[in-house]
Amino acid sequence: MTSQLHLQAEGEVATLTIDRVEKRNALSLEMWNRIPGIIAEIEKDASVRVLVIRGVDSSAFASGVDIDEFSRIAASEELGWQLMDTVHAAEQSIANCVKPVIAMIEGYCVGGGVELALACDLRFASRKSTFAVPPAKLGLVYSLSSTRRLVELIGIGKTRDLLYSARSFDASEAQEIGLVERIFDPEEIVDATLSYARTLCSRSQYSIRASKKIIAAVSRGAVVPDAEIQRLRGGSFAADDLKEGMAAFFEKRAPKFTWNQ
Repeated sequence: MTSQLHLQAEGEVATLTIDRVEKRNALSLEMWNRIPGIIAEIEKDASVRVLVIRGVDSSAFASGVDIDEFSRIAASEELGWQLMDTVHAAEQSIANCVKPVIAMIEGYCVGGGVELALACDLRFASRKSTFAVPPAKLGLVYSLSSTRRLVELIGIGKTRDLLYSARSFDASEAQEIGLVERIFDPEEIVDATLSYARTLCSRSQYSIRASKKIIAAVSRGAVVPDAEIQRLRGGSFAADDLKEGMAAFFEKRAPKFTWNQ
């Protein structure tokens, strides 16, 4: 594991920490290239139910691509495609992770950092965080997948505003337009995010993972359930989680769900 990406599990919650303070957690090509393998590791670890992605301290979540490295890559179309493909593979691996992924955003969340956050299931931000989607300041073009996720979250008009202007905005506006789901005071965000992650761990993983797949199908434009969706819905009646959930409801206790495949 590169020293600039740290993966640590505490109980059923794993945390992937971006640790490059001197660059405001800008991700190098090597760091982007590591992400799919890290996600695969998370998926294989049956003890982990939720992943949190964060910066190492409150100064930054991620400020995108390393601009010094990018200045060299930008001189070559071939290297440019290599970078774009690598970033795309990283954000797709996060988006396609079978387990819930939460972005815990403190400080700067800029460019590729927003792409990283968009690929997560949920985004929680500190009130002191700052956002920007600045490709128009550099002459770049945001990817289709990231642009689609941005449109789904905040709508076409607001996406145009952010991409065309490349302006910075604060956490309050990020929540107002729907880019982040929740904002917290700086001293609360870590505990609040981890508490929420533990809540997800206590819920039916069968239900959560099926919901994630169905939401992805809706995002792709599905309006009629396909065979997999039908299987997921019907399968809940055969899984032990439903039996446990019903028993806990009638016995007025917290359920202890066991499905974890």
